[in-house]
Amino acid sequence: MPKFSVIDLTKAGLLVPLVYGQRTRYDFPRGFGVNAITAWVPGVILAAGLTGASWGAASLSYALGYIAFFCLYEIGYMVNDSYGLRHDPTPRPRCPVPITIGFAALFVAVRLSVFVLLLSYLNLWTAPIYLGAVAALLVVLVLHNLLRQVELKIFSFVQLSLLRFLLPLLPALLLSEAEGHITTVLATGGVLFTLPRLLTYLDAKGRLTLPERKERPFYLQAHLASAPLVAVIALVADTPAPIYVLGWLILAQVAYVALGARRSAMSPSQKASQA
Repeated sequence: MPKFSVIDLTKAGLLVPLVYGQRTRYDFPRGFGVNAITAWVPGVILAAGLTGASWGAASLSYALGYIAFFCLYEIGYMVNDSYGLRHDPTPRPRCPVPITIGFAALFVAVRLSVFVLLLSYLNLWTAPIYLGAVAALLVVLVLHNLLRQVELKIFSFVQLSLLRFLLPLLPALLLSEAEGHITTVLATGGVLFTLPRLLTYLDAKGRLTLPERKERPFYLQAHLASAPLVAVIALVADTPAPIYVLGWLILAQVAYVALGARRSAMSPSQKASQA
């Protein structure tokens, strides 16, 4: 019987779409929870609020859009974890197995196949806005891995973050003929999704010293400070959906701060029992 090593089994698992991102970027439960709170739930709120769809339909369309988008984004992750590390001044090896040419080819083939199937199912091959956004994503992914200077990578990072927020929502908007709200999504994502991630990126690359960012109340205060601009976005778009997203994020941060305060009040023995 053929013998399979741990590396072989790990590689097989990493070929499954979404698994590579979870293993290398979204550790469970923290990384998974952060993305659910800051990206996925806001995405569903906007999908429902901007299209008038039910929560179930909005969740399904967002999930399919997210899988299609993430198939391409994971290719970018894999390239960044192989070729990109050679030119990164602050490299962080993430892939748990060696990335060989054969593995990379199969990795890309699986994801492109799933992407093609989903676009066919959603009937998006004739949607120029979606195809244009996908083309922009691919160009920026290549650009982000080719750029050597961190100062220039900031611009590609911002674009990747905005497209990452927009693309999972595009199928819902286009299929419900609500493409007029694309700018609403970009504006909301820019203030509530991209800006916080930009601070993290700059800090990680050594281009910004912001120790306060790691304090629990920081993002609660940041979201509260963003309320006036989010209100303007809602007024211009004539929809309360951006305010609902802000409300969700504030509620999540209140819970996060409250949990931190509760933990601080525990005795050492209580903290040890929860560890």
